[in-house]
Amino acid sequence: MKKLVYLAAALVMPWTAAAQNSHSRLTLTPRIGMTVSDFACCPIHDQYGPKAGFIAGADLEYSLSRTFSLSAGLFYSMQGAKENAVMLTTFTQTPDQETIYTGPAGSTLCIVTGKNAHIDFDRDTSPGYFYLTSPRIHLSYISVPVTVQAHVWKGLALRLGVQWDHLASAHMKAKQETKINGTVRFGDYDQNIRKEFHKDAVAIPIGVSYNYKNIELDARYLWGVTKIADTNDPNDKEVMNSTFAITLGYRFHL
Repeated sequence: MKKLVYLAAALVMPWTAAAQNSHSRLTLTPRIGMTVSDFACCPIHDQYGPKAGFIAGADLEYSLSRTFSLSAGLFYSMQGAKENAVMLTTFTQTPDQETIYTGPAGSTLCIVTGKNAHIDFDRDTSPGYFYLTSPRIHLSYISVPVTVQAHVWKGLALRLGVQWDHLASAHMKAKQETKINGTVRFGDYDQNIRKEFHKDAVAIPIGVSYNYKNIELDARYLWGVTKIADTNDPNDKEVMNSTFAITLGYRFHL
């Protein structure tokens, strides 16, 4: 009889431990998803527009009570914006390969902004040019959100907190059309512009999540509250991040 009792106890103990663990106060939720980001507070209407990106990371959450919990996360997030602009530089080359710029009023660069922006110029008669279209500002951040969750209904939670973003990289990418020595080429343009942005930024995450059998769908709006451009350009110096992120994750009870 004692052997049967011991055997039953041995079989029950793992299930009991698992049940206790499923109600543990500490959970880890890896997440992966997408972002839709834009720049806010730009004085030029329609200069920027939304662009899609990628986000991945995890939240460590501690339950304070049946209703409230506290979480801290670590994420890689792609933010930035699409720039509604086109850029043109025209030039000619002397026989000794000296470049002479021939832009409007002797300028080296012509920029037109706005939706459906374009520049009309004669490609056939122009001796040389660089023409950039569809520019996008790609900002990659290492993000640390700290939020409080209010569990308002079965599986449904509201989220509010603060997020610190550290700039990992910044690039301006565009479609490039060039004409040099009579030859026209098409390609991709990529310029490192990290020096034009502050290294750190702060955002307020406001979100909602729904958990079903440890599978969690999370949506957050990241409201940027600090200026991100390190420039004296009056059109960009007030710019802030504005990002929506949606992720799918799985909750592990620790």
